[in-house]
Amino acid sequence: MSEKFILFNDEKIDASQLMMLTDLAQLIMEDNEVKVNFQKFGYYDPLEKSLNVSFKWKHRSDLDELYALKSDCLLYGMGYQYMDQQAVHELLSEELKFTKFRNQLFMLLEEYRLQKTVLHHRPAAAKYFDTRMRLKRQQNLSQIKVYETKKMPTDLLFLKIERAVLNDNILNFETDFSDEFNALIRQRLTALFELKTTTDTVDLTLSLLYIIEPLLTKDMLNDYYYLPVKLLDDIKRFKEQKATELSGKDAASGSNETEDVQAKTSQSASESAYMQTEISEGQNSRAESDSAREGHASDEPSEIMAGRGQSTTQKDGEGVDIAEELGAENEQVAIEWRTPKVTEQSRMNYSISQQEVMSEVKKLTNIIQKTIAHQNENARRQLAMGRLDRKLVNWFMDDQKRVFYKEDQQSKELDATFTLLVDASYSMEDKLEETKKGIVLFHETLKKLLIRHEVIAFNEDTFSSDQNVQLNIFDYLINYQQSLNPNMGPGIETIAAQDDNRDGLAIRVAGEMLKRRSEQQKFLIVFSDGEPSAFQYESNGIIDTHEAVMKLRREGIFVINVFLSQTPISEAVENTIKNIYNDYCVFVEGVENLPYVISPLLKKLLLQSLH
Repeated sequence: MSEKFILFNDEKIDASQLMMLTDLAQLIMEDNEVKVNFQKFGYYDPLEKSLNVSFKWKHRSDLDELYALKSDCLLYGMGYQYMDQQAVHELLSEELKFTKFRNQLFMLLEEYRLQKTVLHHRPAAAKYFDTRMRLKRQQNLSQIKVYETKKMPTDLLFLKIERAVLNDNILNFETDFSDEFNALIRQRLTALFELKTTTDTVDLTLSLLYIIEPLLTKDMLNDYYYLPVKLLDDIKRFKEQKATELSGKDAASGSNETEDVQAKTSQSASESAYMQTEISEGQNSRAESDSAREGHASDEPSEIMAGRGQSTTQKDGEGVDIAEELGAENEQVAIEWRTPKVTEQSRMNYSISQQEVMSEVKKLTNIIQKTIAHQNENARRQLAMGRLDRKLVNWFMDDQKRVFYKEDQQSKELDATFTLLVDASYSMEDKLEETKKGIVLFHETLKKLLIRHEVIAFNEDTFSSDQNVQLNIFDYLINYQQSLNPNMGPGIETIAAQDDNRDGLAIRVAGEMLKRRSEQQKFLIVFSDGEPSAFQYESNGIIDTHEAVMKLRREGIFVINVFLSQTPISEAVENTIKNIYNDYCVFVEGVENLPYVISPLLKKLLLQSLH
């Protein structure tokens, strides 16, 4: 699994670039659940929390492509909050003959307005939009040249209006229609520079259409801009449904309040019966209200409309249900835990690996134990009370006569725990033998230092995975509670290369278990040889893994990647791994060197846990 790209409609999408755009989108939208997808046209879908950017920016220079995609994120993400959807629905309700022309003319003008709005709030984004406008002007010019030779007057007219808008040059607008028509369009287009709201854009669109429509015989053939009409209808229905639920609750509440007032003002003769009736009705009303699904401002559209039922098993290695912590990309995952079947051959192999790393284990444990002993010998001196120090110089130098000392009552100890997470996908086959030695080195060192830890291998069953469920297998090679048991090591030798790797899921699962540990310092070490790869996971796998890593770091868990390769690691691959783990990664070229890389890494982490 070296350099990997995602195919979408025969377009190659760089997963590292996708992750970068997702970070930008989440920053813009102030929502960590927003995802970025590539589509033919850019727009924001709040029901799916999906910010779609256009793959039309592909096949350009790297910088132009990046800037144009960032401009999509800003225009459709940040711009979404400045678009009045009610005004758009009013435009759509107008009975006009040429709807494609109407929708694209509106989006041309609205994007112009939104771009100015975004730049007002984010002036530093000017370089992105400068690139966007330059590329759009180039594209517009080439399209006009093509359509001037074809009999497509509607498309050609639209492109000439677009040219005037893109160049901020209304005065040079010319068409093959009459001079009077051209003058009227120029006059109306001057309102372009005064657009403040979506309603202004709708008014300008309609004023242009009333002039243009009588001259058209056919609607536009091609799509240059996109108005997501169906999505807008879905959003409208969702809002109406939510408003109905809220108004129903308010009505029930108001009815109860009215009944209470009526009961208090009734005459004594009928008061008892009337109050009983009202109380009974109030109880029925409340019962019905409580049994219904109550809408709330914090509800997400996708959750209300689709629900979040979970039928698959999603428990960690200790039997705790962690379905709510696995993220949107792993909703259909089923988790199966297995314990190693240790054979006599496994024990023999472990004994050989143990002998090969034992010199490093002894060296490491001696360094750590000496460091602990040295720190425990330190005494606190120059105190006002305690044991009398042999050095009495302070009796003469210090007015407060601080000539006492105390032994440090709190001895230093290694208050840490480790989880080793091993990618057991098929691509690890040629690296597993040396990886096992590195894990044995970890295990033996931690065992001698009495540090509890666990070792977990993970993979996804490719052949059984489908749209409904993706089976992920976790081999619990060494569990936390028994990690100091002398007989636990041989389970490491049972690791075998399997199918795929869903790294984000594995990190989330291991992280949930680590969070419950009582130790102060928690370390998660991930051994892998490439990017995540699993069923329908390639497009967002890197992003999901990055989010899992960052979530654990925010919660105080150190997540470190040990990247294994038998060949020289390219700069592109190295950058991708760094994008996932930031700078918390170690690159090993030639897995035979792994034990010599592991030793200083473990030493550094253990010494860190002492301070």
